[in-house]
Amino acid sequence: MKPSWHKYLSLRTPRYTSYPSALYFDDSVNAAQFGEKLKTVDLYQPLSIYVHIPFCRQLCWYCGCNMRVENNYNRALNYVDAVLDEIRIVSRYLGGAGRPVSVHFGGGTPNYLQADDLGRILNTIELELGLTDDARLAIELDPRLIREGDFPRLAALGFTRMSLGVQDLDPDVQKAINRIQSFELIENCVSAMRKSGINDVAFDILYGLPKQTPKNFAATIEKVIALGPDRLSVFGYAHLPSALPRQRMINNQDLPCESMRRDLADLADEALVSAGYVRIGFDHYAKPDNPLAIAVREKRLRRNFQGFTDDIAKASIGVGASAISFINGLYAQNEKDIRSYCSAVNSQRLPAVRGVVRSTRDEVVADAISQLLCEFKTDLSAIFTHCAPHETERITLGLNAMEEDGLICRHGTTLIINDDAHSLCRAVAAAFDPYIYAEKPLARAV
Repeated sequence: MKPSWHKYLSLRTPRYTSYPSALYFDDSVNAAQFGEKLKTVDLYQPLSIYVHIPFCRQLCWYCGCNMRVENNYNRALNYVDAVLDEIRIVSRYLGGAGRPVSVHFGGGTPNYLQADDLGRILNTIELELGLTDDARLAIELDPRLIREGDFPRLAALGFTRMSLGVQDLDPDVQKAINRIQSFELIENCVSAMRKSGINDVAFDILYGLPKQTPKNFAATIEKVIALGPDRLSVFGYAHLPSALPRQRMINNQDLPCESMRRDLADLADEALVSAGYVRIGFDHYAKPDNPLAIAVREKRLRRNFQGFTDDIAKASIGVGASAISFINGLYAQNEKDIRSYCSAVNSQRLPAVRGVVRSTRDEVVADAISQLLCEFKTDLSAIFTHCAPHETERITLGLNAMEEDGLICRHGTTLIINDDAHSLCRAVAAAFDPYIYAEKPLARAV
């Protein structure tokens, strides 16, 4: 990476899984508004369903998810009952409209729940929302919580994509983040998934973790490649101990410096590409025959709450505590607190408590950022039309600097990220994001 680009690595930029970022959600959106928006869903409109399972057996110190350690399974069962009720409430608002094309279980740890209870949730989605046989089902898994026979049972429920939270395979790194799981455990999980007919195995890998070095991270990547996952997400660890108290258990002195973080990311990229994986966006990789890589070739790649995806649904419905929905320009997030969430649902109310309604400008910027992250090019003409003059001036100055540094090139209003700068596409997107430079959330022009 060119030395002149190093300054862009330290920028705090959104992951752009939503636009505007969830940082700008507020109580101007409530359950009543979300309910009305659900009524606008077209009869056959594709829907993506997200189910949030917030429970874990053990605290991983690096984690930034909405989760809690739960040792009483009966409390988890009460939560499952609330999720079932929320699905029924959503169904009443939809009135038979919408067609789920995908269901994704995330967390927390979805396989904290037993397969039978996961099945209850899927059965309720099928009965209330019309889940069909061709809908794609995905689940995130903690390898440490896999029970005997889990993979055949999950496959029988219809799950075709399974994601393992691998993070790192070095014992010293695992101790530093309080997540001990051997290579043999991961290997056995992959083998069992393959035997159960799963042909879309995904890994989550983190760089920037405490105790990571180029040497031990290279060993992790080498072992990961040997296991042959079909797709990978390679994320940079975000150390935010002031916002996430659990991260205070991590010794700051054990964290790699910025230059080493850069080296770790480059190391993973070079090794995975050399092994035949296709780069997807700025942090995903997939085998050439994987649906994600095919979507790139066919220019169908999209960005949503799960990252880069080939999901055709532009509308998503999230159920469970803290889950976020997006319906026709409105984001709505559920109660984060599990008790408050269950109380709302038990009272037969939608649990949405915050969100944002996208303005015309938001829609324009969202489209440009999505295209940039998925295809590394975009057209800025509509943004310049909808932004205020002082915003346009600031955007132009930022892009001029990036062009001088060689990150981008421009042809009229078309912006293209240069091939060797793809990993910095979030920094480029932030350059034309009006929210980034505002001292407070900007008034969203209609």
